[in-house]
Amino acid sequence: MLSKKSQYAFKALSYLVEKRNEGPILISEIAEHKKIPLKFLENILLELKKADI
Repeated sequence: MLSKKSQYAFKALSYLVEKRNEGPILISEIAEHKKIPLKFLENILLELKKADI
């Protein structure tokens, strides 16, 4: 079973893949479409960036 944080990270990354040909995507757009708390998503994406993911 994945943690909530891992589930949110997967949802966010899958949304980015889905929209990859549409240009830059706002974090707020991902949060809204995937029902992820914005501040939590910001922290998750920052961690992924620091890990070069």
